[in-house]
Amino acid sequence: MSSLWTPEGEHQVAKPAPSAADDTELPSIGDDTVGQIDPLRAAAQQLGLDLDSMSEEDIAELQSELTQMMQARQQMAQTPAADMLANHLMRLFDLAVIYLEADPPRFGDAATVIESFRAVVDNVGPRLGQNQPVLQEALSQMQMVFVQVKEVYEAKGG
Repeated sequence: MSSLWTPEGEHQVAKPAPSAADDTELPSIGDDTVGQIDPLRAAAQQLGLDLDSMSEEDIAELQSELTQMMQARQQMAQTPAADMLANHLMRLFDLAVIYLEADPPRFGDAATVIESFRAVVDNVGPRLGQNQPVLQEALSQMQMVFVQVKEVYEAKGG
């Protein structure tokens, strides 16, 4: 069982049970159907890999990894956009902190991140659902920390 972090905490995400209509399983090499390109071969070509020069073990590993990626994409498609945005916005929060903790602080980069965060929170607003108040508070905290770090830096002659 996987989990997804949101501002309200960690949420367990159950793996969907496979069904007869489940198309996450990639066909193996040579399972071409009439008029279709082998998805494994197409994916390998996009990655710059030559399946004909790969060992059976490497091909099986590639097929497994691609199947896992497809399953993860399907799982993400089942997650509400508000939760996905909240998750990504909190990564921006972390990034702003990293820029402010740098020596010397990277105020321009931190400001870009904070303004990006603000733009999403302000423009998406109520569509963030239950995440909106937490994200609004995180934005306020980031802005306050930015000002405090800048004042300390400038007071030290920076």
